[in-house]
Amino acid sequence: MKPILGKFRSELKTVSRQMLNMRFIFVFICITGAAMMVVKHYRCPVVRNIQPVDTQIVKHLLRPAEAQNTSQFAKEEDTNKTHGASCHCPNPSSAPRHKKPPVLEQSPRNTVQSRRRTTMLEGCKQLGINYTGTLHESKIKPHMIYDQKSNLVFCDIPKVGSTFLKQVLHIVAGHHHEKDPFKMDGTAVHKTPFTTFNAIPYDQALKRLVHSVKFLFVRDPFSRMLSGYVDKLYTNNYIFWGVTGKKIVNTHRANASKLSLECGHDITFPEFIKHVIRSETSGKNRDPHWYPMYDACRPCSLEYDVIGKIETFKEDLKDFLTSQKLQHVVDISNMDQGNDNVAVTVTVNRAFEAVRERPKCILLPHALVRAWKVLQIRGVLSQLSEFPYDLIKKNPKITQARFLDIVVKEMKQKPLSQSEKLLSRQQAMIHAYSSVSSADLEKFTSVYHPDFSIFGYKKDIGEKDKRFLTWEPFKLQF
Repeated sequence: MKPILGKFRSELKTVSRQMLNMRFIFVFICITGAAMMVVKHYRCPVVRNIQPVDTQIVKHLLRPAEAQNTSQFAKEEDTNKTHGASCHCPNPSSAPRHKKPPVLEQSPRNTVQSRRRTTMLEGCKQLGINYTGTLHESKIKPHMIYDQKSNLVFCDIPKVGSTFLKQVLHIVAGHHHEKDPFKMDGTAVHKTPFTTFNAIPYDQALKRLVHSVKFLFVRDPFSRMLSGYVDKLYTNNYIFWGVTGKKIVNTHRANASKLSLECGHDITFPEFIKHVIRSETSGKNRDPHWYPMYDACRPCSLEYDVIGKIETFKEDLKDFLTSQKLQHVVDISNMDQGNDNVAVTVTVNRAFEAVRERPKCILLPHALVRAWKVLQIRGVLSQLSEFPYDLIKKNPKITQARFLDIVVKEMKQKPLSQSEKLLSRQQAMIHAYSSVSSADLEKFTSVYHPDFSIFGYKKDIGEKDKRFLTWEPFKLQF
């Protein structure tokens, strides 16, 4: 009996050891399998286009350019390049997953957006990885508007339909209950607060940038700079005369008259371009209205989902609103007529206001001539519409309402199609830049080269149309 029991115990020990080994093997397989799944899920992807990763966006947005160029991210990117690719491995537990915005899939004009994004990415690649700009974060964050309701991030660039786009966003955000943006006061819209990245804590900024639809509108740098000059200095904008205008006279005009030094009211376009070049290259006296677009919005870091253009403004905005299912929230059908009405009202009002506030700087007849020419430059009045000199001489104290009636009557007598308005604006631009020296023109295109490259604009002003050869939109004489 004892030999049998001994044999049984021996076999039992053998079976127990085998079962124990199997359990170890089973546990090992489970652990190994789980580890492989984790590695597979979190393995570092190869990014063939060498694009910035989402977890680094805020670092580029919220840190000054000087710090960006020496950041750990930049150092890691240089050391991780393999066969033309870049590899970034953020902490899996903290890296938010990027949910691709629906705008590109839903848009009927997604080919246009795809082409613009490709141009942006290629332009950034040519300029260099991490190419941003020189503006400090304190100057950038106020331009970045976030609307939680629609989950949109908008980079606001002055002189690129900024006022109208803010009116649209106020409606989208529910701040205004009218569908028509023109039923909002254009001046008040800039004072009504938006949630900007100035008010968003650092730890929330990344999440909002990654999971929102980021969009901006851009403009041909030549056209944008002329718009800045016309709106801030050529028109009767006595506030800008007193600050920027006087500064330009003191810096760029030899033998300036006492009146010019005191008022800054008669700045020429070549003088303005010299000022812009100087301020942008020196970093002194910079103004948001002529910041380079890439510097204000950092497209090489944020890689915007949607890029609208002022040249196709209505189509791009309509397409964008549709892609976000907001076409029934905002009505932009009246945009063309609304823009003309606003231009007339604001331009005429500025003329009379400047005379009231700065009577030593400008007389009413001179202010009205400026207003007339500004409306021609903007394509509201025909270049063939002659200023009513005789009427103004007979009525030197003409009222604002009377002059407004004259302008509206002229618009009706010589209406312009959209193509004719565009031609007037183009010809005004050609006239303006033809007065700029070739040396300054070269400096200007160098300063704004990133804008031309990233957003796909040509460094070509164009040629004068024979129908506009005798037109002198920037000659002020009464």
